[in-house]
Amino acid sequence: MDEIIGHADVLRELRGLAESADPVHALLLAGPAGTGRTLLALEYARLLNCEARPGNGPGAAPGLFALEPSTSTAVPCGQCRSCRLIGEGVHPDVITLGPGDTLCKPRPNESGHERHPQSRDIRICQVRGLIDLVARYPFEARYRMIIIDPADRLGREAANTLLKTLEEPPGHTVIALVTEAPDSLIETVVSRCRRIDVRPVPRAEIESGLKRRGIEAVLASQVAGECHGRPGRAIDYARSPDLMGDRARLLERCRKIAAAKTSDRFTYAGELAERFRRDRTLVHAELNAWEAFWEEQLQLAARQRDGDVAGIVEALRAIVLVRADLMGQVMARPALELMLLSFPTLTLAEPVEEELATHA
Repeated sequence: MDEIIGHADVLRELRGLAESADPVHALLLAGPAGTGRTLLALEYARLLNCEARPGNGPGAAPGLFALEPSTSTAVPCGQCRSCRLIGEGVHPDVITLGPGDTLCKPRPNESGHERHPQSRDIRICQVRGLIDLVARYPFEARYRMIIIDPADRLGREAANTLLKTLEEPPGHTVIALVTEAPDSLIETVVSRCRRIDVRPVPRAEIESGLKRRGIEAVLASQVAGECHGRPGRAIDYARSPDLMGDRARLLERCRKIAAAKTSDRFTYAGELAERFRRDRTLVHAELNAWEAFWEEQLQLAARQRDGDVAGIVEALRAIVLVRADLMGQVMARPALELMLLSFPTLTLAEPVEEELATHA
């Protein structure tokens, strides 16, 4: 598994939790996408299951606890079978549950229950499957890890069904909820989890982490400045530097659309919807640009103390919502139009000379 960039404080906390006599079995990792939330959940799984940890060696029975903390050998070692399988994403006891039909378990009398791979929400039938799974011992791990991502897509009924398991999970199971919108979770779910806030990483740490990965110094410095504290995004830029040029063009487009008339925003929404039909990755890149644009505007408004902070926060929430809508079966154009109508109108310092209808 790739080295985690930054988050030394979170890693120390996770190590302390893993080495305790009674490790935490319900985590809430809250923070912006691209900051490393899922990698941190996987690191906790490795800390708990690494064979270098006393009592976790080959042949140890799954589900039995290693009560002694690690003393000499580095944990996780990164070399044992457990560490390697988790790092490669193929461990049978490390499962990601998201919108779709993973772990779907219909009720016994639901013979007509249809599969729902394109669902926008995590459904109650999936939570039933989760509960059924955790009632059994792991295949080979000491601790099974179930990552619910994004946890904010848990429907209310599904979230309520999960409560009992979160409150009293089997000793051999850890449930990690990953979200960039923790406020959207019901309070009873949040209260049953150990919350860890995953914040953006300082630029210097991202630059240093990229260099350790073999990224050339000039490129590492450039992408560290462009990623807004999100190591995952920095790695994408380092792998495909052209994305940064695309990002600059996208940010300029965002600037102009934010100052445009409603009719121009509707035209732009139609173009986005058509692009979404052809290649969804293009639209997701544009949503990332919008997020970066409004984050910059929020920082500027906070410094000037006279900006529309509430409007900008609402714009960021609208982006989170439209991402979730586009994952499901919501029609793209109305969802994108609603997002754009939620954006405040900005005044540009200079007139817009380019025709908005010519967006590529």
